[in-house]
Amino acid sequence: MNTLEKIKPTELPGYRKKSFSLPYNGGEIWFEHLDGIHEHEELVLIKLLSDISVFTKPSATSFICFVFDETTVTDSILNAVYEAVFGTKKIFQKIAFCGLDKASRKKFKKTFCDKGITIGFFEGLEDAKIWLLP
Repeated sequence: MNTLEKIKPTELPGYRKKSFSLPYNGGEIWFEHLDGIHEHEELVLIKLLSDISVFTKPSATSFICFVFDETTVTDSILNAVYEAVFGTKKIFQKIAFCGLDKASRKKFKKTFCDKGITIGFFEGLEDAKIWLLP
């Protein structure tokens, strides 16, 4: 039995990690941390839903980075991210996605293309920050 099998899903460091807003290069970026939750789709959805009211406030930044390293991204998670972005009155200027595998990138591109929003895909947060707020 490996270490992750001994940990309760709600005790995973990725689930416990808080999402946050970070001042950067004269602006601000919201980092929605959905990483490190592995195959626990329900926990990803719970975490995302609990943060929506924060990052969609009118006063919140319009630059956001969704972080998915070490999380299996299902169609339900993709749909929840889409609803978080387009199902509210908040208008985002740029959205970065970090840690998606090739298949997930393709699905996100197809889902978010031609929606009037600029998206980018990155392996690391530093590249995402530079792209979001050059």
